[in-house]
Amino acid sequence: MRRFGIASMRGFLKDELGQSAVVLLVTISVIMSLAGAAIETAHVYYVYRMLQASTNASALAAAYEMPDIGPSSNPSAGTAYYNLYQYSAQTGEDNATNLMQNVSISANFYCSSATSGTLNVGCQTPPSGEGSCSGSNSACNAVTATQQATIPLWFGGLFGFKTITVSASATAAMRGGTNTPWNIAIIMDTTSSMNDTDSGAQCTGTQIQCALQGLQILLGDLDPCSLGQTCNSTTTTVTPVDSVSLFVFPALVSTTANLQKDYVCQTSNPTSVAYTITNTSPAYPTFTGTPGPMPSSNLTLPSGDTYQVLGFANNYKASDTAGLNQAAPMVIAAGDSGVSGCKGLQAPGGEHTYYAQAIFAAQAALAAQNVPGAKNAIIILTDGNATACGVNANTTYGACSGSDIIATEGTLNGTCTSSRSCTNTNSTTVTYPSALGECGQAVLAAQTVANLGTAVYTIGYGALNKGGNSSSGGCASDKTYSASVTTNGGTWGPGDSPCQALAAMASSATNFYSDDADSCLATSTSNQNLKKLTQIFAAITNNLTIPRLIPNGS
Repeated sequence: MRRFGIASMRGFLKDELGQSAVVLLVTISVIMSLAGAAIETAHVYYVYRMLQASTNASALAAAYEMPDIGPSSNPSAGTAYYNLYQYSAQTGEDNATNLMQNVSISANFYCSSATSGTLNVGCQTPPSGEGSCSGSNSACNAVTATQQATIPLWFGGLFGFKTITVSASATAAMRGGTNTPWNIAIIMDTTSSMNDTDSGAQCTGTQIQCALQGLQILLGDLDPCSLGQTCNSTTTTVTPVDSVSLFVFPALVSTTANLQKDYVCQTSNPTSVAYTITNTSPAYPTFTGTPGPMPSSNLTLPSGDTYQVLGFANNYKASDTAGLNQAAPMVIAAGDSGVSGCKGLQAPGGEHTYYAQAIFAAQAALAAQNVPGAKNAIIILTDGNATACGVNANTTYGACSGSDIIATEGTLNGTCTSSRSCTNTNSTTVTYPSALGECGQAVLAAQTVANLGTAVYTIGYGALNKGGNSSSGGCASDKTYSASVTTNGGTWGPGDSPCQALAAMASSATNFYSDDADSCLATSTSNQNLKKLTQIFAAITNNLTIPRLIPNGS
């Protein structure tokens, strides 16, 4: 009996020998399935994050161009829809990838009350003929971008799922409102041509009055101090956010202007002075087309003369949400004193246009500012036609017509005094500052300060689109005496027009604006519909900021 029991037990044990292999096979299959699922999950999440990043970029890029929405079916360069598509993950666009298929993107432009209230970015109506904002008020300040894509799965086919569809959304606020603090130097053309009556396209007054209306818009949109603070530039307890200084050309005699005639109710205009230098033999910069560091001399006028009417101040508003402070000198200079007959800054003329030196003077003042975290900007409004050589230039070498005129004090290179011969009139390489190649000098001056980190904005007001090669053109002396240079704003060369000079002076193509006089169009398509100075100054304020991502549904 015992033998029979032992044999039976041995047979049973022999029958169990193959079961461990089955258990091992099942265990390995489960582990591999879990590993595949983990890899697939990581793969899907990785591609989804790529889709989300692309959606964020598309929303921010679209918000950057608002309110210039453009048509969704046929977007043109420089519009919100154009940027939306360009930064999407669709086939052929900047963020396309073979990890996604069938990518589609859509946008909803709308008016966000949270953006208006928290960020102080008002809703704006798109230009006529472009896409519309959702909602009844036909204005918007935010955009939600939504992308959908199909992700091919690596292991999903084993379980009957070859693809998965995912979507991502991002919302961005339009540029504007409180952002990086800025020191802003405004350079205003006050030559006699600014006393001409405007055609009516800008306003019903003179050109200088129309320009001041734009300046009022700029001041109204800036933030002089942080939210909730009372702004006062004379205190030490309030840190300025946006500080503004005002420069003019031609320069003024400080004593006759008393540095007040332009920001009190005027009884007479201050006295203009000739464009002059304190050193008649500067060594910088030559017209090689390569800007360098700021010149060590010849930045400013002789003692007693000045380009700067008002120093940097932030009391133009009592708070960032208040209206303009009509008692502030900057606001009075901008023509909004509230006093009848008080016109503000005027155009005494007396000298023609030369603004390279004013650009350097403004940069020197910006460099002297010491506001932590602040950036610098120069805004130049002019017709761009530099013609100072017509006042006091040597004409032997074809710079201007007429006889030599003796400068009143000092002189620009290329001009004469009664005591010395003219300089630099026999070479196409002209040394700054000079009455020859004046537009080109301004281009190099603007490029120099841009390379120092200053954002340069230019506004062509009645700018000519004909160069010195034309009998009715501008920048005449640049036909012979000028540089050939390419900047971030455009290209410039001998014989080019004032319009081209202003474009090349801007630190980027989007920083050049024009009222479209004489067919002088802004370089950027998004700026070409902005032809009123009030629109242009408002756009510059927005340009000083960047779009920001905000929570979806804001």
